Amino acid sequence: MRLPIASLFGLLAALLAPPVFAGPGDKEANQGMNAARGGFCKRAIPLLESAESQRHRPSSAVPLADCYVKQGELLKASEIYHKVASEKKAPGYNGRDVAAITSAKKKAAQLDARIPTLVVTSAEPYEGLVVEIDGEVISEPSAPHRFDPGKVLVIVARAEGHEEATQKITLKEKQRREIKLRLKPKPGAKKPPEKPVAKKPPEKPVAEKPPEKPVAKKPPEKPVAKKPPGKKPPEKPVAKKPPGKKPPEKPVAKKPPEKKPPRAAEKPAEDTPRVATGADERPKPAVEMPEPTPPSPRRQRDVWLGAGFQGFFIPQLMFELLGEGGRDVLVPGGDISLSTRLGRRFDLVFSVAYARFRMQETPFKPKGHPDTDYEIVESDLQALQAGVRLVWNIPLDRDELFAFRVGAGLGVGWTFMGDLYRTQAYPGDAVPGDPGSFVPGDPYRYVKCRGPNNPIGSFRYCNQLDYDADHYPGYVEPSWFTRPKGRPQGLRPLVYPWLVLPEIGLALRPWDRVAFDLRVGASVTGVLGGLGIRFAL
Repeated sequence: MRLPIASLFGLLAALLAPPVFAGPGDKEANQGMNAARGGFCKRAIPLLESAESQRHRPSSAVPLADCYVKQGELLKASEIYHKVASEKKAPGYNGRDVAAITSAKKKAAQLDARIPTLVVTSAEPYEGLVVEIDGEVISEPSAPHRFDPGKVLVIVARAEGHEEATQKITLKEKQRREIKLRLKPKPGAKKPPEKPVAKKPPEKPVAEKPPEKPVAKKPPEKPVAKKPPGKKPPEKPVAKKPPGKKPPEKPVAKKPPEKKPPRAAEKPAEDTPRVATGADERPKPAVEMPEPTPPSPRRQRDVWLGAGFQGFFIPQLMFELLGEGGRDVLVPGGDISLSTRLGRRFDLVFSVAYARFRMQETPFKPKGHPDTDYEIVESDLQALQAGVRLVWNIPLDRDELFAFRVGAGLGVGWTFMGDLYRTQAYPGDAVPGDPGSFVPGDPYRYVKCRGPNNPIGSFRYCNQLDYDADHYPGYVEPSWFTRPKGRPQGLRPLVYPWLVLPEIGLALRPWDRVAFDLRVGASVTGVLGGLGIRFAL
């Protein structure tokens, strides 16, 4: 950038003029904050501590705590974060102070989860127990105490009648550690008297029952006098008759056996199983089974309604084709599609998609331009896209469970919401007030200019003499159709075309009316990827 002589003298006069409205500690605060942004915490900490001792400002206290975190002093940083988070907006606080108060609340919660804690408990009760950690007596060792990670802690425990115990430990981030103390008794030390065990009172004797009185026995009964048995007269013998002779029985004439007429040959019963003999076996003709008919192919569906995820990946290489800088950008979104079958193998797909072109702060400058033309570019654009694709389906099996898909598509996009921001930038390692420190460096460490020659000494980077003269915080890039006449502005796309060629994918159809699609393609803005589901109508 070329500067007129008058402007150069004006800038030098501004550099040499002392600040009129600067408060106590503002110079150290500005230098410390710039050093902290550049990652030079060893240089920033003494400057920010000096600024805080002269006048407290949240905008300088939070960068000081950030540097404490990088140095591993988490307790100091946590104390500052909580102090700033509890503040309210005071007279004289600017926008940076309010932003620092808001960020301190979030940083305090995140940092508290990283700080390790230590709990010291005793395995048994010790009389007069004292616990010291790094020479400081801990009043309640059984409660969690916070310490910086990576620091060697010396734990000393003392108790009456016991030897002193020492232990060294180092805590890691997020660690919750508990230590149990076991102290050795000193030789010859008397053990504390044990408490007497209460004895149970003797049980009362159970009263015995008096002996039962003997039951009076009945006198024996007198024997009854038996009468002498009387004599029976002898029985008279009975006269027996002489056995008589029976007459001989007459023979009974037997009838001759009757002759039955001859019966017809009996037929075998129908239920009786017939045993086949060798003579009766005859060869039976073989029955020919019909061949199984092959399953018919799956029914073709002509109309499908689908939805799914669709996104673009824009590699940094796309930025390097046009200039220097840039970064990898992921553009997420989704689409709704309606497809119809053309012939037997082709699908015509109509789709409406949403895409969010969000890009964080990124350094960029056109090719061949000097280092002083670097800008910080940001985007929060959101777009709607309409397109049509032609896809060729190649079945991979008979039932068309899997199919390989090849196709191409084109369409148009409309950025209906969001803006594109461009802000002049300068090296973050530079020291305000020292023009010699504003030298080219790593563009990804560049920071936004706050205004022309703001910070002081940045007149080669932060100026009003080029096409980007008004590119300062709050500048919004106009669109292609609203660009100022005669100025190379208007890089924000409003309506843009897009093309995907080729597109390849794989379709899975587990059910007759449901299919899943995976696709990848090359587009003008980068690599397109999608995963969706379709339902047959």
